[in-house]
Amino acid sequence: MNEMRLGDIRIVPIVTSRFRLDGGSMFGTIPKILWERKATADESNRILLNVNSLLVETGGQIVLVEAGMGSKFAGKQREIYALSERDAAAGLRETGVSAEDVDTVLLTHLHFDHAGGSTRLNDSGDPVTSFPRARFIVQEEELRAARKPHPLAAGSYDPRDFEPLVDGGQVDTVDGRKEVAEGVFVQRTGGHTRGHQVVWFESGGEEALYLGDLVPTTAHLRLNWLMSWDLEPEVVYEEKARILADAERRKVMVFFSHDPEVAASRVEQRSPSSYGLVESTVLEAVY
Repeated sequence: MNEMRLGDIRIVPIVTSRFRLDGGSMFGTIPKILWERKATADESNRILLNVNSLLVETGGQIVLVEAGMGSKFAGKQREIYALSERDAAAGLRETGVSAEDVDTVLLTHLHFDHAGGSTRLNDSGDPVTSFPRARFIVQEEELRAARKPHPLAAGSYDPRDFEPLVDGGQVDTVDGRKEVAEGVFVQRTGGHTRGHQVVWFESGGEEALYLGDLVPTTAHLRLNWLMSWDLEPEVVYEEKARILADAERRKVMVFFSHDPEVAASRVEQRSPSSYGLVESTVLEAVY
């Protein structure tokens, strides 16, 4: 288990989903002849991806960053995404933590691959919370966008992932940057979605950053390698440029939400538009 220490904060990367998604959608306008050097496509043009969540222990609290795709998918949907049976509960169990132990869930945004595991289906087939004690923290703008999505984004949101949490009073919305647990901060970036946020960790003079879908895989360390799912591509580009330059300058460890191999790394600029990996932490194999 790749446990990390950041001052007084314990961080454990865990894989909460493993799936396949169309490679073209993950790289937008970048030609396949280029992106396939970084991500091999199967016969259906799908590439392998994870949802890499984080278990965080700080100030006596247990925080989960990203809930993964969850277990509500069935039949044809599971086949489309080649979705494994793995979910947040399985990942947490490997760390000795149960869903009932989680105090806070931080969602970078409410797309189904990040928020789907926030709820599960009960015996009656109704969606209910997966983490009964937790408060779920999202940007106010993100919840608003998810509940009344733009037509271009509607297919990425599933109300079953968040409406039961809103109804149950478990959702706390924030606006901008806020400390949500000891040494843990969320910060709105927008870009990928209207209310996309990243997660900062600060303790003992050290810092780390969970990038969410701003930089979903190590291949996206190229500034102009953007996803078709990015609602505001120019904002994504500008935020990537700013955050990666800052991370290099201050030697901040960054975490990748969807990379199937690398959990985290420090970065260094290799060209005016591209960054490379330094001191990477590789994920343990998950099958």
